[in-house]
Amino acid sequence: MLPPPAAEARRGDLQEAIFAVQEQALSALVNIQPITESYTRGERQKQASVGSGFLVDAAGHIVTNYHVAGQAKHLMVTLSNKERIEAELVGEDPLTDLAVIRIPAEKVAEYGLHPLAFGTSADLQVGQFVMALGSPLALARTMTFGIVSNTERYLPEGMSLPTGERTGEFNTWIQTDAAINPGNSGGPLIDLGGKVVGVNARGAMFADNIGFAIPADTASAVVRDLIDGGEVNRSYAGLQFQPLKDWEGLFGLEKPTGVLVANVEAGGPAAAAGVQAGDILTQLGDWSGVVRFDEELPSLYQLLADLPIGEGVPVKALRRGEAEELSLEMTTVAVGRLSGDRFEATAWGFTVKGITEQMVFEMELVSGEGVLIEGVRIGGPAHAGKLHRGLVLEAIEGESVADLDGFKAMYEKHVGSEGNILLQTRRYETLGLVLVKPGAADGSIGGPR
Repeated sequence: MLPPPAAEARRGDLQEAIFAVQEQALSALVNIQPITESYTRGERQKQASVGSGFLVDAAGHIVTNYHVAGQAKHLMVTLSNKERIEAELVGEDPLTDLAVIRIPAEKVAEYGLHPLAFGTSADLQVGQFVMALGSPLALARTMTFGIVSNTERYLPEGMSLPTGERTGEFNTWIQTDAAINPGNSGGPLIDLGGKVVGVNARGAMFADNIGFAIPADTASAVVRDLIDGGEVNRSYAGLQFQPLKDWEGLFGLEKPTGVLVANVEAGGPAAAAGVQAGDILTQLGDWSGVVRFDEELPSLYQLLADLPIGEGVPVKALRRGEAEELSLEMTTVAVGRLSGDRFEATAWGFTVKGITEQMVFEMELVSGEGVLIEGVRIGGPAHAGKLHRGLVLEAIEGESVADLDGFKAMYEKHVGSEGNILLQTRRYETLGLVLVKPGAADGSIGGPR
């Protein structure tokens, strides 16, 4: 039986809309081939991968994911016309998993490339048609079609990148059944009007047709900052929150208010203001709302990040055992580096990373002294001595390691020694000793590349 004329017309309109978007969007789509360095296997390794991105202006700026282009040593992009040219990194923001790279503006004009514009993600509705573009499994210039499955997906388990930095703190995710596979990362999620409503970021392991994109409202603001200044400036208070849903009874609240303080960094701005873990914050600057569910946390973290750096803001808190609400003032500081630099101790068969203040808080380390073991080379001297990644290296031959520079100096001092090297490590409050025998196990100096 033939479909009714009205249904056939609607189907034709949808098809034409898809064709129109395809013609516009594919011109802006790029395939990205970054060369990055990894230290997680105990040695410095160069890695080639594939990701996606899209042109956003005539100046040649391209949006992609941080986990695609961030920290890249070399970037090549393949344009929609199959031309392959070099790109440069403009700025990166691991906290939202976004990065901006750039190709020469003259190439945009020469090849007649058409940038895409950001729309808004605030108006997205479940069931709305969208298209995901990118290079899934390295298959360039690919478009998939589907609907928005959820507009506020919270992913607490997906807050860490392969490079170790946390991400996704400031946004919930757009969930879609438009297929997103490895290689789609950094490509645009587009509505039928041709506007970018999200940036494809990740799929779901062992699932069909479940993918996630960074909302356009988050992405567009970050991209603007990266283009203007190469970084995003945010306030930092040393606070972690938890929704109220399981805690209201402990405070005898007649109706829910505020947000629970889960962790406070010792010596951080919030601690200096007098905020304690277990408090309920009822006011933070101009905010005085309620956070009862996980999905409401990202917007509060974004509000905290947007507070004026270095200026006092009013804070009010409820504390068990206190009859009155506490009135405090908190002065935030700028967010520091999320992760330290890396170094390969080639002769000993492991790699280390400098410890930042952010890492101390996020990883619940005892202090910022020492270096973090990032990787141990299988079969190398440290592996034979049973050194493990994730430990903090505090001392070498009884001499304290202050930081990454101190480790490098001590490594150079002992690297030519023929004797065993005694390392002191720490995991939380537990101290350990590891004996490294240079030349043991595989006997290599550096191993394969």
